[in-house]
Amino acid sequence: MPEGGMELWAIVPELILAGLVLVLLPLGPFLQPNRKAIATWAAIAGLAAALGASARMLSWQGQPVFLGTYAVDPFAVYFKLFAIAATCFVLLATQSCFRGRPHAGEVPALLVLTCLGIMGLAASQDLVLIALFIQLVTVGSYTLVGIAKGDWRATEGALKLFLFSAASSAVMLYGMTLLFGLTGTLRLPEIARLLPSAPALTAIAALGLVIAGYGFEITLVPLHFWAPDTYQGAPTPIAGFLSVGPKAGGLAVLLRTLVVAYPEGLGHWPEILAGLAALTMTVGNVFALRQGSAKRLLAYSSIAQAGYLLVGVAAAERDALSVPGFLFYLAVYLFMNLGAFLAVDAVERRVGSDDLGRFDGLGWRLPLPSAVLALCLLSLAGIPPLGGFVGKAMLFGAAIGAGWAWLAGIMAANVALSLFYYVRVIEPLYLRPSAAPALGPEPRLASLALLLLAAGTLVSGVMPEPWVTISIRASSILVGSIGS
Repeated sequence: MPEGGMELWAIVPELILAGLVLVLLPLGPFLQPNRKAIATWAAIAGLAAALGASARMLSWQGQPVFLGTYAVDPFAVYFKLFAIAATCFVLLATQSCFRGRPHAGEVPALLVLTCLGIMGLAASQDLVLIALFIQLVTVGSYTLVGIAKGDWRATEGALKLFLFSAASSAVMLYGMTLLFGLTGTLRLPEIARLLPSAPALTAIAALGLVIAGYGFEITLVPLHFWAPDTYQGAPTPIAGFLSVGPKAGGLAVLLRTLVVAYPEGLGHWPEILAGLAALTMTVGNVFALRQGSAKRLLAYSSIAQAGYLLVGVAAAERDALSVPGFLFYLAVYLFMNLGAFLAVDAVERRVGSDDLGRFDGLGWRLPLPSAVLALCLLSLAGIPPLGGFVGKAMLFGAAIGAGWAWLAGIMAANVALSLFYYVRVIEPLYLRPSAAPALGPEPRLASLALLLLAAGTLVSGVMPEPWVTISIRASSILVGSIGS
């Protein structure tokens, strides 16, 4: 194997983003208020370069680098593309949300920094690297939430995120310490080789502690309590980013850890995760029914969506459809969930509130954001022919293929339940008249982001074949342990 320094070719996208952060951090604060957009466009340009460098790696064969601590494989590349795309969409929306605010220049650097952490999480095969990148994602996240220091809700949301992250990280590090004590190694493939000879009860306990650390990022019940208050207090595009970016990173590292380090169901993790998936989707949907704030409703909805995604993770070793279904649904989730949040951001900026009581007649007064919001909510509900329907069908099939008819039944009941609160948001947009005047068109960049997200939601359902093909390619590396 080449020396570590000779393997920099394997982390070109990460190096681009790291260099971009070093440029943006000093640049943003020193730009004049009317020139803060320069930082945003510089960030988008750097992300485009990283996107190109990542895309060319999608066809590469999987291999470990840096002494087996980091993976270059289609699975990791898929999440790199996901993280970059999510960051670019949010950057387009922040131009309207943060215009004129004191810290508008720092937002692009923090978003790129968090994106870098998500990319690292998806490729890490070493417990120390995983812990490092989780902290990188978390620090970027709570700084973005609390950047509007004049808003007490943002400060409260950032504080809750910080406290929950500190507690879950401590638990996760203790679990990682147990794994190291049991096996004498930090590398996931080596843990898989040595763990079967360790005491089973201790191995299960270590797994539970590690899942607690990952579950915080995923908003896994019962580690979800921070999400509603944090999402409501955060600037809406940032809340949307937190609902897709860090969650995807947590799911990626969870799946890699389980499939690589806990092969063949060691520790009964498929059954444990299946139960957690059922609990997470049910709690998220039940609590969403009571919400009068669109952002809190979407926060609980994203918790429920994490439960659906977890079905694909739980069935990873039991059904060939599970991981492709998980990856496909994750891509659709990016479009529909981020589209819903950015549409709510447009409404909040124009009417001054995200309260559902202020949504009357917005379908006619604010047509583009309202139409995108309705489309994305219908996709989140699993209505055909949108992408959410195809993704849920694949995950439903994965649950059946894994032999969990009970989980498929719970999933179907939750999909039906979720339709009630999604319709609660759509109904006032078009069926409750309002005498208030039209609010005028959205800014161009915000409109562009909304249109692209709506198109992704629709096209992924009408023409799912290319997306499924990419998902199958990206999941193939997890059939066996790399670097073992």
